[in-house]
Amino acid sequence: MHDPYLYDDVPVLKNLLGIKDAVSLERAEADIAFLRLYIVDEAVQGEVFDLSRLLAIHKHIFGDIFEWAGTIRTIQMVKGERVLGGDTVRYSQPDDIERDCTAVLEKLNDTDWTALGVRETAEAFTKLIAELWQVHPFREGNTRTVMTFATQFAEANGFRMDKTLLKDSAAYVRDALVKASDGQYSEYDYLVTIIEDSIRRG
Repeated sequence: MHDPYLYDDVPVLKNLLGIKDAVSLERAEADIAFLRLYIVDEAVQGEVFDLSRLLAIHKHIFGDIFEWAGTIRTIQMVKGERVLGGDTVRYSQPDDIERDCTAVLEKLNDTDWTALGVRETAEAFTKLIAELWQVHPFREGNTRTVMTFATQFAEANGFRMDKTLLKDSAAYVRDALVKASDGQYSEYDYLVTIIEDSIRRG
């Protein structure tokens, strides 16, 4: 399958930096995204938590790296995951992304979070954030975008999360999202644990 996001001569994502080495791009992306994440809460504000906000967060974080930042991916995603024994999460088809994101976001916004205790909040929030992540609306940068959206949403709804804990545990968080997005075999305990810890520390 042809991937229009990659350079024709090397399997590296086309980028505004003109980098054609995967390792160099990964380092540059990590450095730039780190700086953009530092000010994302100032750059993306408001009380509405919808698909437009998710796109705006992605655009803010990755707009200096990828021309397509802030836009929904146009190809199907397949990624072999170590924690799934090399299998891939079943991400949404491109034509279903807008519908699937909107459905999850409606459930997030329709939940009365003030009526839940910390553990109940962590469990309910985990399942919905994992569901949103599984849509994988972007070609790259889904975890950072979804977790940024999650922390902003949590603060706006009265259960602030410890962002430092999540950042310092980034690899664990991503693996936990993968485990929580494995269809009928989904395991939520790993993600619930760190979400609950981050709420209690927040």
